[in-house]
Amino acid sequence: MNRHILLGAAATTLLLAATATPASAYSESTACEPGLACFYETTSFGGKSLIYTDVPAACTQLAFAPGSLFNWSAEDVLLYRTADCSGPASLEPANNFHSYPSTKFLSFRAG
Repeated sequence: MNRHILLGAAATTLLLAATATPASAYSESTACEPGLACFYETTSFGGKSLIYTDVPAACTQLAFAPGSLFNWSAEDVLLYRTADCSGPASLEPANNFHSYPSTKFLSFRAG
């Protein structure tokens, strides 16, 4: 019986991971290494994180409004206050970092 519960929990976890996380995102780690674009929940680069191995060219909606971004990727990142990458963009250059204490970004794409 315990085996069935564990299998069910594992299947649920895999299903949620597959539907909630974009293919290029790698999350759960708080370590940001060269080549990655790392979004953090707080302005002090902590809390929840979304870590991208590739900055997508297509508009990508963020799972939360990040308080900071450590962009160690080779791509510039364009950040938008809308969920569909419309309106003016804020540029975060490659190999740079920034915190956003008063601005809420909802989507991004490669610049």
